[in-house]
Amino acid sequence: MSNDRRRAVDRILDLMPMDAVVRQVDVQAIIDRVDVNEVLERVDVQRIIERVDINALMERVDLNELLDRVDVNAIVSRVDVEDIVARTELGQVVVASTTGLVTQGLDFVRAQGVGLDQWSNRWADRLLRRRSGDAPVGPGMPAGDASTGAAS
Repeated sequence: MSNDRRRAVDRILDLMPMDAVVRQVDVQAIIDRVDVNEVLERVDVQRIIERVDINALMERVDLNELLDRVDVNAIVSRVDVEDIVARTELGQVVVASTTGLVTQGLDFVRAQGVGLDQWSNRWADRLLRRRSGDAPVGPGMPAGDASTGAAS
């Protein structure tokens, strides 16, 4: 359209009462004629997603409310623990940690036994009125060859 024609159309539109014209338009009839599926086919969803600020979106999400909607029991009931143990070394870890706990427990009991033995020796020394260095060292070597430790 040339500039002269455009100016002529603009002058005609300036003379028309636009509000009155727009009120005469049946907007619903226009919407009914629009094929929404065709409009959606023209939308580039990937381009829209690329423009979304994920950080700003996540700031608007109430994680507590979201987690309240999660049925944890339903999720856990779907977990196959035996399969997980079979595919991992979890069974070996459990055995190793259990063995470690038992070993630590035995070491503790042994240490307590040694402490109790030392305590009873101190009391025996007191009762027998022995000084701490006077106690016997232990049993002697068996009779026989001292170099081999064999008895004759």
